[in-house]
Amino acid sequence: MQLKGLVRFFTIILIIYSIYQLSFTWFVNSHEKKMAARAASFVKANYPGAAEKYPSDKDSQAVYQETLDKIKADRLKRLLDSTKETTITYGITGAVSYQKAKEEELNLGLDLQGGMNVTMEVEMTGLLRTLSNNSKDPNFLKALDNANKRKANSDANFITLFAEEYKKLNPAGKLASLFASSSSGIKIDDSDSKVRSVLEGLAKDAFDNTFRILNTRIDQFGVAQPNINPDRDKAIITVELPGIQDKERVRKLLQSSANLQFWEVYNIGELGQVLIKPMDYSIP
Repeated sequence: MQLKGLVRFFTIILIIYSIYQLSFTWFVNSHEKKMAARAASFVKANYPGAAEKYPSDKDSQAVYQETLDKIKADRLKRLLDSTKETTITYGITGAVSYQKAKEEELNLGLDLQGGMNVTMEVEMTGLLRTLSNNSKDPNFLKALDNANKRKANSDANFITLFAEEYKKLNPAGKLASLFASSSSGIKIDDSDSKVRSVLEGLAKDAFDNTFRILNTRIDQFGVAQPNINPDRDKAIITVELPGIQDKERVRKLLQSSANLQFWEVYNIGELGQVLIKPMDYSIP
């Protein structure tokens, strides 16, 4: 009987503690919803809607809506940052600020609040094709294909799988003959082990750069507790976005390619000649 009473006592304590911890999540969500409403009101008051600005251009509407969403997300971030010390509830020790409640709230995750789970793969085949200057060597192309087939059931990284497959197809061949160039830093007389080391380093850099870009893009969604799990060996990044609503926009933004654009500009010398040229004010 004493044991049952002890179990009942700790069960009650656990329930009370869980409710107390869960209350932080409720107050945090309530505060964030208020700030989100203020951010939406700010955008509505200062910017025309997408349909209003581009009434007959769906593509322009989509691009402009992304701009509005970014403005709203930035405004929300500023509002939340400015209210970190605002009291949103009271706890055992007294007043609890938004920042403190945010630190104490429970991570509900996808199971409790829904959201989106995305698994993305950093494509290493394109990297090797680029480094080989788009080699048409049949052994090279076949090795890429074989490595792609093996990677799903192997713990080895893609570079290792490719090197193994290439050696099977061309035992006397040297990897350096495929990848020697000034851009990669590989020399024609480098050993296979050195070439693999360089390729693995470049693959790591490509993966880390992709991971960094994803982090930056995910920040735009305003998700409170995103979970991003990188697996460098398998070149896979798993992203969990609890509470996300516009799944199509997230999918589009995560999958879109980054574009590097070049614009013709004037240098200061060209502008200077125009600015210092005396003006002719004579009347003909």
